[in-house]
Amino acid sequence: MLASPVDKSCSPKESFGPLSPESFPVAIRSRKSTQKPGSDKHVLVCITNAPIPFPTPSKQKFPGRISVTMPPHKSFKSTRRASDVPFPGRSAPGPFLFLRRVQSGSYGEAIAVCELDGQWLQGAPGRVLCMKVFNKSTSLLRGLLPGIVQEVLSYRMMTRAHARTDNEGGAFVMSLEASLQDENRLFFVMELMDCDLLAVLNGHRFPRQANARRWICQIALGLSFIHASGVIHRDLKPENLLLDAAGTIRISDFGSAHTEKTWDALDPTKVYAHEVTGTYAYMAPEMLCNRKKSKSQIKMYGLAVDYWSLGCVGFELLSDEGECLFDTEEELQKYQTWPETANATYLSFAGLSEDAESLLSGLLNVDPLQRFGIAALREHPYFQNDSGVSEFSSTSAPPVCHPGKTQHSYGFVPEEPDLVEGHRNLFTVCLDPPEDDETFEHFGWINPKGIWGTV
Repeated sequence: MLASPVDKSCSPKESFGPLSPESFPVAIRSRKSTQKPGSDKHVLVCITNAPIPFPTPSKQKFPGRISVTMPPHKSFKSTRRASDVPFPGRSAPGPFLFLRRVQSGSYGEAIAVCELDGQWLQGAPGRVLCMKVFNKSTSLLRGLLPGIVQEVLSYRMMTRAHARTDNEGGAFVMSLEASLQDENRLFFVMELMDCDLLAVLNGHRFPRQANARRWICQIALGLSFIHASGVIHRDLKPENLLLDAAGTIRISDFGSAHTEKTWDALDPTKVYAHEVTGTYAYMAPEMLCNRKKSKSQIKMYGLAVDYWSLGCVGFELLSDEGECLFDTEEELQKYQTWPETANATYLSFAGLSEDAESLLSGLLNVDPLQRFGIAALREHPYFQNDSGVSEFSSTSAPPVCHPGKTQHSYGFVPEEPDLVEGHRNLFTVCLDPPEDDETFEHFGWINPKGIWGTV
């Protein structure tokens, strides 16, 4: 889900009535499928195996191309970045009905869609999902394609990890249900979420401080699963932390991630990457020190960069003001050079409890080898409640909501839907990673463990 410059919440606002198949054209209501109801072939009935030619860029329409390399500071994602990607039109591919635009982001658009499957044809309510949409030509010209491919690879790696590990943190990471395409666009199909953590920081529905302990715990468990899958997220921030209607965190947006091709769990004592990528205010010092460095000067870093980002997010949840801790380079330098002999710590001004300050100081340790990881967090007293039970043992506890703000339900369809003129053909479904596929030939994928999967 992508952050919006206007409406920071991604919760739908319109009022929708019950689904009525009679409100749709006869041609669609009467369409038959020979596939088994509920199977991926039945749901995605429009998918074929025809190859797609790569779109030819138009230099006149898009005069500039942004470099794929990240080290120049102007290539960093800024905090609270607004979208400059035009909405691709009020349409959805294949057996999906466009409901409404949910959010806008620097990569593309997120829209709510209704699944038009066999049960819908029989009169049952359609499942509402989120679809992230990217324009192929624009993504190529703006240098966004590597990030899109990286996100697909990360989700596929974590899907494989789900099959070989019982890591509880998988419940706190978004899943990709399918990656699809038509002639001009790419699509990610995911569960529709209620909002992102940025919306919460802006006052939406959940009080941040009352839920901080459970959310920090859930993010830590999610990171543990991500790292066990061979992935480093590298862009953990409020916009990339989504919440479902039950107030459960899901880590999302893996376009800046690093993946190890060995598919093995990452070792917290080893280093794996050197690129400077992500959002400045949440970047660890060992990553930032590689800016404007030659190849002989750069230093490698490991999974500890994600725990630094968790410390930054944790500060926004726990502090009195809820503001970003390191919005400027001067603030970070001041933190790094804060004298150990000072009467107060750098975080003393924030109104934190003793345990909360200890937690954030451990996550924001400048030395990555001394920084808190999942093992240290499990033992930290901040996560113990008054009964002596650790939050890590009760992460399914219900969230605290603002008074009068009820839980949202996603069983909605529009009273007057905007229907696609027929169904657009989708192409190339496979179960193997696309590797560095810049032709989109193997972009299409259905999660075998997802809602249309076979296992």
